Amino acid sequence: MQKTLVLGIGNLWRGDDAVGLLAAQALQAHNLPDVTVMAVSKVDPFVIPLWQGFDRLILIDAVVSGAAPGAVHWFDLSKESLPATVSSCSTHSFDLAALIELARTLQKLPPEVWLFGVEGRDLSYGRPVCKAVMKGLESCIDMIVKRLQAPPNPR
Repeated sequence: MQKTLVLGIGNLWRGDDAVGLLAAQALQAHNLPDVTVMAVSKVDPFVIPLWQGFDRLILIDAVVSGAAPGAVHWFDLSKESLPATVSSCSTHSFDLAALIELARTLQKLPPEVWLFGVEGRDLSYGRPVCKAVMKGLESCIDMIVKRLQAPPNPR
């Protein structure tokens, strides 16, 4: 089995940006084998050591691409960068795409890196997560659980 780290990223006080933290909480309840779930509110180079020793890193964050709120995006960042048309909601101190590229340059990325982004709408302070994003969160959790429970692809 592959050792997997799920890292939910978000800010509970910034509306839809809480989606990564809520996803981590929901996935923790699934108690998936060989899966460690963590949540962080701050993204900076100090999180790189968190994923050392894992075979797969799954990042969950709110993103902005112009899609409808709640749309779920999946990116395999194992070998390619996050497309420029998509940005993570950088209320976390350091841009997530830049952090991934820094880790790639330092050869500190696990062999597999996936980003699940849920399209956010309102990142204002003190706002709740909107209904569309909560629905997208449910879809995101289902996608992640199905991918983690699927038999591995032979390489």
